Amino acid sequence: MMYDQKMNKLENLDKLLGLYKNIREALLGLSEIVDINFQKCELFHKAGMDNLQSIHNDILSILETFDPQEFKNRLRDLEFEETEIEKNFPF
Repeated sequence: MMYDQKMNKLENLDKLLGLYKNIREALLGLSEIVDINFQKCELFHKAGMDNLQSIHNDILSILETFDPQEFKNRLRDLEFEETEIEKNFPF
């Protein structure tokens, strides 16, 4: 029974991380649209990027409230991936 519960938690964790990755990709797409449509010196560009960053940070804050150590380990891995992504698409 304990094994089944642990497996269910890991499956739920995989689903959450999958959803997070989808959201992250959508935010990256939106940041590209903002970059294409507004010059970096424009107020709309800054406001758009600030809002995307805020959404991203809020989602990470929500995810960090989960207790499982496995989740925190996987989140660290994702944050490393994000650091690499931000080199090309800075939020």
